[in-house]
Amino acid sequence: MKKIAVVFVILIGVLISPVGTFAKEVTVQTTKPAVQYLLPYPGVLPDNPLYILKTLRDRILDVLIVDQARKAEFYLLQGDKRLNMGIFLVAQEKGVLAEQVVSKGEKYMIQAVSALASVKAGGKEIPGYLMEKIELSLAKHEEELRMLIAKVNDPVKAGLSGSLDQVVILRGEVKKLK
Repeated sequence: MKKIAVVFVILIGVLISPVGTFAKEVTVQTTKPAVQYLLPYPGVLPDNPLYILKTLRDRILDVLIVDQARKAEFYLLQGDKRLNMGIFLVAQEKGVLAEQVVSKGEKYMIQAVSALASVKAGGKEIPGYLMEKIELSLAKHEEELRMLIAKVNDPVKAGLSGSLDQVVILRGEVKKLK
């Protein structure tokens, strides 16, 4: 009876123990860590016929938002979505369309930084969470653009490189807003 109880306890222990305890994988980090910022799901892509409805909705929202800090958040979201659309399109081997979408996204990022500058010029303080979010977003844009440039062919590289240059400039402007 004791033997059965001991075997039962050992069996239960083996069955409920985590699998990872038997063999651990050790990874050595040799490069700079990735930026910890999640890009939003892009939803409908520009090659979809319903995309026009999405752009119409976004234009209406843009007009309805009055507060500059909220506008900056909206533009930040739009820029992040466009970057992720570009990533999806490059994966589908639609590089030219990806470059156009990413370029539009960086224009939204310019608008976001301009809206933040308007907040500061109006004598208000820019919310700390928003400054942190835009800094992380721009760092993620730089990281993702560098990866996209490595994946695409030459004509598309030039456009993406221009977007990357714009991101670097914007990161400097955001530092000045602090």
